[in-house]
Amino acid sequence: MRKPTYYLWRNDFSTQEEFEEVKEKYRNFGFRVVSYFDGRDKNSIHDGLKAIIKNHLKEVGE
Repeated sequence: MRKPTYYLWRNDFSTQEEFEEVKEKYRNFGFRVVSYFDGRDKNSIHDGLKAIIKNHLKEVGE
């Protein structure tokens, strides 16, 4: 049986130690933990989405 997935955003935590504690807590509960990092607050989400789409199109050969 597959483990359920729990998603964590790294930027939601003020320290790396706090992030690691919460991540380990969910692993101990039996979750597969996936973590994301938002990047800098001043970066435009639209630029990020455009880059993801552009990279995806390269991968599928369009």
